[in-house]
Amino acid sequence: MRDKVLFIDTETGGLDPNRHSLLSLAMVVWENMKIIDSQELLINDGILSVTEEALSINRIDIEKHKRTAISPSLAIEKILLFLNRHFPQQEKITLAGHNVQFDVSFLRLLFSKNNEDFSNFFSHRIIDTSSILYYLYLAGHITQKAISSAEAFDYFGIKVEGRHTAIGDAIATAQLFTKLLSLPNK
Repeated sequence: MRDKVLFIDTETGGLDPNRHSLLSLAMVVWENMKIIDSQELLINDGILSVTEEALSINRIDIEKHKRTAISPSLAIEKILLFLNRHFPQQEKITLAGHNVQFDVSFLRLLFSKNNEDFSNFFSHRIIDTSSILYYLYLAGHITQKAISSAEAFDYFGIKVEGRHTAIGDAIATAQLFTKLLSLPNK
């Protein structure tokens, strides 16, 4: 196998990318059944539109976040540097994650607001481990309907370092993907 995949995960101030802030983004490069690099960026958009519910889940201390997070423009620079280290510039990057459309919507908006064309870097093809798990359950390849990330990590025995942090969840999702690819064929 030669394809590289970029697993992403975000922590946000809420569910709506048009109203709530992107607080952190994790990127995990997966190749040949293993993680080869990862990076997490804490982002301060200067507005920090958050809900109490979101902060209770991701446990982000918003005051500390204000002091340590970087601007969206600097985040874009760091994202592009990371991508350039791992992916040929002429090749569109396949994104992956768990319920990844949520994360992609925040990432797409980050690029748009910073005058970068998302489609210049990323493929329209996306790998979603939640959809894969649902298929495997319906096909009888797994016995439990383990569609949420918590259910999936438990079912496959994945220990998550830093649950509900972007980097912790992205790494665990890449590990989950490796386990899914290792399932015996029926």
